[in-house]
Amino acid sequence: MTSVPADLLVTNVTIAAPSTGWVPTAGWLACRDGRITGFGRIGDIAPRAVKAIDGEGGLVLPGLRNGHTHGSEILARGVADGLELADWLAEVWPRLDALTPEQMAIAVRFGALLSIRCGITSMVDHMRRNPMSDEVIEAAAAAYESVGMRALISVMVRDRAGANHRSVGAGHLGAPEPAHRQLARIAAAAQRLASDRIGIGVGPSASVRCTDEMLSGVASLSRDSGLPIHVHAAESAAEVADERRDFGMTSFERMERLGMLGRRTACAHCVWLEPRDIEILAGTGSVVVHNPVSNLRLKSGIADLPGLRAGGVEVAIGTDGAASNDGVDVWEALKFAALLPRRNAGTAAMPGSIALLDMVTTSGAAALGGRGVPFEVGSPADFCLYPAAEAPIGNDDSFAAALVLSVPRRPSHVVIGGALVLEQGAFLHVDEAETARQARHLARELMA
Repeated sequence: MTSVPADLLVTNVTIAAPSTGWVPTAGWLACRDGRITGFGRIGDIAPRAVKAIDGEGGLVLPGLRNGHTHGSEILARGVADGLELADWLAEVWPRLDALTPEQMAIAVRFGALLSIRCGITSMVDHMRRNPMSDEVIEAAAAAYESVGMRALISVMVRDRAGANHRSVGAGHLGAPEPAHRQLARIAAAAQRLASDRIGIGVGPSASVRCTDEMLSGVASLSRDSGLPIHVHAAESAAEVADERRDFGMTSFERMERLGMLGRRTACAHCVWLEPRDIEILAGTGSVVVHNPVSNLRLKSGIADLPGLRAGGVEVAIGTDGAASNDGVDVWEALKFAALLPRRNAGTAAMPGSIALLDMVTTSGAAALGGRGVPFEVGSPADFCLYPAAEAPIGNDDSFAAALVLSVPRRPSHVVIGGALVLEQGAFLHVDEAETARQARHLARELMA
């Protein structure tokens, strides 16, 4: 009986992944039905394949995972430079909140294309648009599907009103929609839109912008439906002070009390933490998403990455939105994560290069609501082929460090779910030039 051929075979490459401790190995890999079916070393007999690619000595790495971003912000790169978080929010978001579903689709599609060019195959889009609607969520999901990107669309919610009856932290908005309506919309979207590549999550803007009713409802929805939770947490000193003033506790104490923390919860930023907060995060198994570039850009501070790791907290890496990062390059964010702890002589437990690479792969998967080591036989076939000129030259000891520190780098081929989405530097299913033209036109209109 003739064996069934692989869908895709990539030969003449060096492969590095978490499952092998990022030790580079020359050989080939094969995939079928969207999953990796085998690896081989040089000299091993490779299977037949419907499509074969000669990697020409290039480097295969697992697809990177961007643990925190906001897709529509790609339209606002460079805007409000120099402002701190509160003033930046007031400058940027009244314009982005006006996006129609069609405009949201353009922004999401453009940001996804740029992300794939950075080697990202999956991402968390903490998707904001006020007021939210079914049509906006559907437009974003369809845009990610059209590109081939894996995305967790964590729909942002907020329901706390100030003395003026407007949403806290968003003065341009009117009275917030009741919590139960927002959560019902997300539950219905998860039933309707979730697919192999698209997940739906629930994303409190920040605990300080939500009532206890909302946070308890988020916890119940996640517990009953299995939806991941994604939340901004302790991003700025001002927000931390407001939470303690208004609720008499830190955001982590409050979220734990209301049942919102756990292994399905990812907390973005976590810059201003108390020792007890780290204990809570570690004890609940919640993931922290470190966004070093954005936090510097907005002068929010620098998260204590060594302290989080020493406290037993799993940490992923995010770019944050392109309006506070001015790009979507998670390689760049990873390099900042590597270098910032070195600013203080004698800093203990600085993360090594292998740990950092795990943050954008294994821990990145956790931020998307999953667990497990990516890129082994049986794993989803999400990977990137980088040209030989992009591959580190060093030996095993310096290989991982070179990956972390030698940015930028761009793949020639990107495979997501076993399907080529980028081949020889060209997108196969989307008109990149037209998408970029539409996005530039829209950005000029919105940000003028």
